[in-house]
Amino acid sequence: MSDAVRVYTTAAFAPLASEIKRFGALSWHEALALFGEELVTNAMRRKVCAVRETPIGKILYLLHQGRRLAGVTGSFHPTDAALMDDVCLRQVALMLEQAGIAIDLSVRKEAIVYAQGGRRILVVAQHAGYSVAALRRLYKATIETNEYSELHLYTYLSPKKLEELAQPLYAPVGRSKPLDPQRLHLHRLVPPGGSPEQAASGNLN
Repeated sequence: MSDAVRVYTTAAFAPLASEIKRFGALSWHEALALFGEELVTNAMRRKVCAVRETPIGKILYLLHQGRRLAGVTGSFHPTDAALMDDVCLRQVALMLEQAGIAIDLSVRKEAIVYAQGGRRILVVAQHAGYSVAALRRLYKATIETNEYSELHLYTYLSPKKLEELAQPLYAPVGRSKPLDPQRLHLHRLVPPGGSPEQAASGNLN
């Protein structure tokens, strides 16, 4: 006797839609861990979400039906880079929450703010990091003004590429001012469900 075919109501996909909405994207690996392959596959068949193959693996994002379920209006056509940035920021946010840190996502767009030990910390995350010029501008606007005590950047850059980013920030050649490594912190992440080799692959640069 064959197994009965399960029929999902639209409401059954609401938790998945809400989880994707929180940061704009959800890695395939995490989606399966949270909701199971059957529900995720059916959500895709029902046009709740779609999957995109990226250099860090498959990523889910909401389609029109899913956006309606999550209370979001308008259409959305994300780039691969935007999806990878969303997954990177989500990974950092969950890591902080699991450490018992209360985060605020409402202060700055696509960033995290939290307080710890009397310090106000700004966290940004991009899969391929920032340019040196962009990081210097952000440091000047947020750290040198004392709006924040520390700035933390999380990225999927390879160790070599992260070192190449750090050198002109902390030990620049010429007249550029060295940035304080106690106030600007660079962190390397491994993508969800990935391996250190995948994160260091060169596809992320």
